[in-house]
Amino acid sequence: MSFLRCFRRSVVVFLAPSLLGGACGEAEEGTATPSPSPIATPAGPPQLEVLARVSVGGEPIGIVDGFGSIWVVNSEFDSGGTPSVSRIEPASTSVEATIPVGAVPLEAAVGFGAVWISNSEDDTVSRIDPATNEVVATIAVCGAPEGMVAADEGLWVVCEQGGDVVRIDPATNRAGRPIQVGLEPRFVTMAFDSMWVSNYVDSTITRLDPATGAVVAEIDTEFGPQIMVEAGGGLWVSSVDSDAVQRIDPASNEPGPPITTEALPDGLLKRDGSLWVATDLGPILQRLDPATGEITGTWMVSDQGAINANQLVVEADGAFWFPLLDGGEVLKVAIPS
Repeated sequence: MSFLRCFRRSVVVFLAPSLLGGACGEAEEGTATPSPSPIATPAGPPQLEVLARVSVGGEPIGIVDGFGSIWVVNSEFDSGGTPSVSRIEPASTSVEATIPVGAVPLEAAVGFGAVWISNSEDDTVSRIDPATNEVVATIAVCGAPEGMVAADEGLWVVCEQGGDVVRIDPATNRAGRPIQVGLEPRFVTMAFDSMWVSNYVDSTITRLDPATGAVVAEIDTEFGPQIMVEAGGGLWVSSVDSDAVQRIDPASNEPGPPITTEALPDGLLKRDGSLWVATDLGPILQRLDPATGEITGTWMVSDQGAINANQLVVEADGAFWFPLLDGGEVLKVAIPS
């Protein structure tokens, strides 16, 4: 198996001087430090106010909120530490627990009274009991699991290596038969009574009936589809290698025209009628009106440069939270008005 399949693309990016050298000072894990108020610079968009910086483990990638906490997946693919999940209390920004998981963990999902972690090098999923902060089951799935979503039928997991999606039965902690989708699937979501899987190499999205596992449609997208979010009556997808997002009409399964964003769009989040896009470069945050497709705001979050990983974002405690891969920390930032 290849090492760290999520770090997937060969991209050459020429960075502005303001985006270079974004190394953060080392801090003890579990500590939070305040940061400056928002500033605007002639070289780029205004800087978001950073409310806290929380030190976690090495190379944090996945992030999810649930059970009153923020859960951050520390892949440790480069640092060489123990792969783990950091549980953060949002108001105090303190790390309440650090939970060891499998090799090169990538993403997290919440459902069925548990937190689930995909371990890409182990071909397993770890099930964490939030009441005890312990792994209560390690479930063999398919090759190189990454994105997951909880649904009525169980926990669905996509696996890059075989181009599969499998369902874990939370009652038995067993995975069912693999269902073939496209090449190198990355993420999965539930929307419009369907399951949607983004296939990175194919540049397609597979739409499935979650009750039967049958493929309903194969939808062409721009290059490098990643994260999908339901917003404004459509399914939105970030296409990281095309610097664009697209809206898919769930009635016709037709993609709309690409909407150009800042470089390397990846994370998507719906909030208060807007679609928020986080990029792998910076990261930069953009706000989009899903009704018109207009970009209504652009802000700088950090200056870590370009990462070869997924830049995700979640909302909790009235703020946005960004894991910074190269900094070994999570930023809590003020939501722009």
